[in-house]
Amino acid sequence: MTDLPAEPAPSRPVVFTRDGFARGFRMATPLALSGVLFSIAFGVLAREAGLSLGETVLMSATVFAGASQMAALDLWSALPPILVLALATFAINVRHVVMGAALRPWFSKLPSSTAHLSLWFMTDANWAMAMAEHRRGERDAAILIGSGIVMWFGWVSGSAIGHLVGAALGDPRVYGVDVVLPAFFALMLTPLWPGRTRAWPWAIAAGVAVAAHMVLPGYWHVIVGGLAGSLAAAWAERRTA
Repeated sequence: MTDLPAEPAPSRPVVFTRDGFARGFRMATPLALSGVLFSIAFGVLAREAGLSLGETVLMSATVFAGASQMAALDLWSALPPILVLALATFAINVRHVVMGAALRPWFSKLPSSTAHLSLWFMTDANWAMAMAEHRRGERDAAILIGSGIVMWFGWVSGSAIGHLVGAALGDPRVYGVDVVLPAFFALMLTPLWPGRTRAWPWAIAAGVAVAAHMVLPGYWHVIVGGLAGSLAAAWAERRTA
């Protein structure tokens, strides 16, 4: 009698709990505290651009995207060019389309309202954190919103502080805070590393982004590099399928 192949063990179900929220909140708290200094810098620049305290806080609370907000300040005027602002914001944040797609296998198991609310609090940092935890077997999706909310609170609070205290604080890069995010992402990318033989899409994305940065204005190199790397990775997956 031929032995039947063993059935694969069922994967752990996706959950959304208070414990996951609390763990995500704790995990992202140190990063949120360091990010406050950058949001303070944004608050200072927003005041110089003519935004009131209420407008600055409202912008940080509803946009919650540091690079986009900084770019918007560069284009700000008495009659800001809305179309140009929208295109610049899209160019900077289009990477979130790919980031959201990467979360689909995890978040598609949640109710739509829960998933969409969680994704609203998604940033580069807590996305990388959540993906790293998912690779380790984590199935509590509340980690994303827990980490996102603490970072949102830090960003909004820092924006208000920066507007109130003004330029007296100086440049936060003087204190070396600008190395926190690159160091964090280097650490978070470690569990996602596919190995040298499958890392060439990463190299393509980086090379194309650097080349595009030399010839394209603004933040278009983010889109070009991301699309190049995504297409390369999709092609590689199709070949190995």
